[in-house]
Amino acid sequence: MTEPGIKKDLLSDLNPPQQQAVTAKDRAILVFAGAGSGKTRVLTYRIAYLIHEGRVAPEEIMAVTFTNKAAGEMKERVSSLLGTQGGRVWVNTFHSTCLRILRAHIHHLGCPSDFVIYDSDDQERLMEGLLKAAGVGLHAYSPKAVLKEIERAKNRGIGPQEYQPQDFNPYQKKAAEFYPLYQDALAGGNALDFGDLLFYTHLLFQRVPQVRAAYQKRFRHILVDEYQDTNYIQHLLIKDLLGPDTSLCVVGDDDQSIYRWRGAEPANILSFEKDFPEARVIKLEQNYRSTQLILDGANAVVSQNQDRKEKQLWTANESGDPITLVLTEDEEEEARWVAGRIAAATQGKYGRCAVFYRINAQSRALEEALMSRGIPYTVVGGIRFYQRKEIKDLVAYLRVMMNPGDGVSLKRILNCPPRGIGAKTLATFEEVARQKGCSLYQALHEVAGIEGISSAVKKKAQAVFSLFEGLRDQVETLSLAELALLIVEQTRYMDYLKDQGPEGQTRMENVKELIGGLTGSGIEGLREFLDHVALITDVDEYEGDVQRVSLMTLHSAKGLEFPIVFIVGMEEGLLPYYLRLDNPAELQEERRLCYVGMTRAQERLFMTGAITRHLFGMGQRRIPSRFLRDIPEEIIHFEGHPTPLVPSSWAWQEGLFSEDRVIEYD
Repeated sequence: MTEPGIKKDLLSDLNPPQQQAVTAKDRAILVFAGAGSGKTRVLTYRIAYLIHEGRVAPEEIMAVTFTNKAAGEMKERVSSLLGTQGGRVWVNTFHSTCLRILRAHIHHLGCPSDFVIYDSDDQERLMEGLLKAAGVGLHAYSPKAVLKEIERAKNRGIGPQEYQPQDFNPYQKKAAEFYPLYQDALAGGNALDFGDLLFYTHLLFQRVPQVRAAYQKRFRHILVDEYQDTNYIQHLLIKDLLGPDTSLCVVGDDDQSIYRWRGAEPANILSFEKDFPEARVIKLEQNYRSTQLILDGANAVVSQNQDRKEKQLWTANESGDPITLVLTEDEEEEARWVAGRIAAATQGKYGRCAVFYRINAQSRALEEALMSRGIPYTVVGGIRFYQRKEIKDLVAYLRVMMNPGDGVSLKRILNCPPRGIGAKTLATFEEVARQKGCSLYQALHEVAGIEGISSAVKKKAQAVFSLFEGLRDQVETLSLAELALLIVEQTRYMDYLKDQGPEGQTRMENVKELIGGLTGSGIEGLREFLDHVALITDVDEYEGDVQRVSLMTLHSAKGLEFPIVFIVGMEEGLLPYYLRLDNPAELQEERRLCYVGMTRAQERLFMTGAITRHLFGMGQRRIPSRFLRDIPEEIIHFEGHPTPLVPSSWAWQEGLFSEDRVIEYD
């Protein structure tokens, strides 16, 4: 029966469990949405339903997800259902939502609202400088490792003063020492890192109750996508926003929780019913993406996990072809086989294919095999556009234009293009900044009045300071594209790239692409652009290409789908990965990772492995992945010729890879 006050065709687009999720009036709703079961449709239709019913105004709804790409898709779908009203719904990533809140309210924490956001490269540069200044050897304590401990603390809602290292963990002890120094350095540059966006928002809500109360009153409905990927600080933020009259609807799939290594807490979704005893639980098990045989194989793999909610994906689609399993002699033959099958199966429509692997090092053989056949491809998660040196240089100029106190960005461009400002001259500027108690940028101006500094150094300082000040004077009068072009012209940056030969030509084209993209981009100002760049991820930059095969890690594949999928390296030590074999929780996540890869396939699924593989300079005999044993033999089609190596100590005593069984190959 059609719900009153809602378009008849809105609910008719949904299956019965989806309708339940869209129309539920409970205060807490947990939707287990299996792979390909239409979770984005449920979220967007629920938003439309709430507004059509007149129960809530668009601006009283907040929806949060994990990638800008997912948020963009959700915004488009909401707008298609609601028209102009859709633009009034808050649909953002966690980080974008927190950024928006902090821009408006961070002054309550004593911080300026015009802060910049440091990406991982900026953070490493900053930490490297702190470690070097303290005489810490980078070979013993890498900036990345120390930052990882600090990030873990922020994800748990732990500040620098509360952080307590474990006695036996030297990296945690080093993090405890440098966490306060790192935060002071960020503050000195008027900067926040990614973790700060979430952590500071939680602090804001805890320390300024009136701000928290205002948002609790504003948002009557909160919807959370990919709830299985939330970490502890995100869980706290959701609780911060829940007022006495707020309804919460979370959508996720514990079987697709694959980000524990970056702080995700699968327990958040599995313990939701303990946190909200009155919660209504709905399962979406009908899959609209894959064939039944692909789902049978994926179900068989993930059902071996203990820590999961029971569910069984099914589809009204056709049964489809069996899952093809191929074991080759080595990774070179594996890559050639994959390339050959892609050439035969696609008829030039290469965008129908994706190849997934566990670690990036596996892409080498695949790239060579595809190149040898002239098959175009793209590697997802390679050097992203906004991470290329020339783009980061230009973005650094723009960041200094916005925030001259950003010492990390200033150091990057002080001598780029070369201006004769080497390490010794930079050290002089930094010493002036220390003596004067000012920023590095201001020190460039102060140098002129300091005795004992050579006239040549003073001249360099004055020249670069005048250049930057002249550019900053144009920030309010020029468009974003015009400002970027002015920077390139006045710094003679293109001449600098032109001198770098063929590689420089490619870099020049990238700079032109950036400037051209700023024209008509819809981004209004410098701050908005810098925020946009800071929040971009590799998944956000990925765009499906009908002309190219997509190569990517299994982690990057989440949220995507392809007609034809190859999962290579189905071997013990790769999938599951050798570093995770001894931890039961991590081994379960490896199984989920395999499940995620399998459920990306719409029509055909190929799984390959090698008997010998060369990785990291060593050749090793391999054992087929234990996950293959879980797939019913009747839905597998075998190709290849070698017999897999199975040691006498191997735990499997029966089934596909038992000692007493010889596999027959075509």
